[in-house]
Amino acid sequence: MKKINFIKKENKKFALLSMLFLILSCSNKTGNNVENKNNTADTEQQKTISQEDLQKYTKNAVQTQDAFVSVHNSVKDSIVNIRTKKTVMVNTYNPLEEMLFGRSGGQEKRESGSLGSGFVVSKDGYVVTNNHVIDGADEIYVKFSNGREYRTKLVGTSPEVDIAVLKIDSNETFKPLEFANSDQVQIGQWSIAFGNPLGLNDSMTVGIVSAAGRSSLGIEQIENFIQTDAAINQGNSGGPLIDITGKVIGVNTAIYSQSGGSVGIGFAIPANLAMTVKDSIIATGKFEKPYIGVYLGNLDADKVKALNLKSSNGVFVAGAVPNGPAAAAGITKNDVITAVDGKEVNSAGAFVGEIAAKKVGQSVKLTISRNGKTTEVSVTLAKTPNAIEQQRILQQKQQQLEQEQFGR
Repeated sequence: MKKINFIKKENKKFALLSMLFLILSCSNKTGNNVENKNNTADTEQQKTISQEDLQKYTKNAVQTQDAFVSVHNSVKDSIVNIRTKKTVMVNTYNPLEEMLFGRSGGQEKRESGSLGSGFVVSKDGYVVTNNHVIDGADEIYVKFSNGREYRTKLVGTSPEVDIAVLKIDSNETFKPLEFANSDQVQIGQWSIAFGNPLGLNDSMTVGIVSAAGRSSLGIEQIENFIQTDAAINQGNSGGPLIDITGKVIGVNTAIYSQSGGSVGIGFAIPANLAMTVKDSIIATGKFEKPYIGVYLGNLDADKVKALNLKSSNGVFVAGAVPNGPAAAAGITKNDVITAVDGKEVNSAGAFVGEIAAKKVGQSVKLTISRNGKTTEVSVTLAKTPNAIEQQRILQQKQQQLEQEQFGR
């Protein structure tokens, strides 16, 4: 650079041109080198994808596509669009009438309705859907993809789980869907949502299982949801979430959305819970919820340290109901339940969901952490006490807390 500064005036033009030529030459040479390197890299990359590999990838893609087509063809005749009718009384108001006569208003009957989805679960025409789809309806109709529509009767509901069971008013034979074991659902596996979003019949969307055991969301009283990113919209409620084999892994029930449309966060009631509720409703007309008799709490850092636990995984037992199933099995205060029948539970909501999926009289194996040691306890589930008995149990618990507080 110093040499350029001392060049005579008449030679500046030539010097500048020479410099420009050198710069362009160097730039061009560098560019050619980069380009040559890129070309070489591209060539090497292209060489790694042979015609044989390309055919293999294409074959795999076609096989995946065929699998989805096969699932649709196998389940489409079992999916129904649900339409309800409901007569409601609405208040009327006429501002002109009020201005002229000093009074206005009254009530009149109007018909309203809702749309949702469902699916056949038996050859004689039982249908599963969400409770919120048919809640309060006077008439309920189901319509199949072939256009045939039937009136149904309501068999029973479980508002705490958001499941309802209908019975098609027909002697025809229908094609039921088969339930999978939702305890075996894995994060990352295919999940396929079927239903009638926004009234669009025979719709299918594909995603993956994003999470399992979602609870404490404030959606239902009993929560142990499967989360999926398959698009679920209004009208999908009550429709099945299907795996790649065509079996039901869940019942679509809710979405997380600020706009009302799908943002890839949908929730489904796990198949095992839905199946237990369905069977109970068909047998008795209601969901007989199993009862274990424990007071629960989530683990915090202080409890983990005080109980000498290795992690915060599990559910803290704040107490066992006297003479209840848990107490009879030896479960006591400060126990930590880490698994139900070998399946890990990390929140009170997930534990309640796992127990709800069992049946009254069934024995479950609980993995317990107690005094730094792990043990297993078998508990036989009982029928949930009636409202009067539950009130008595709560009073006993309150008295127990008062005695502990005041040292009596």
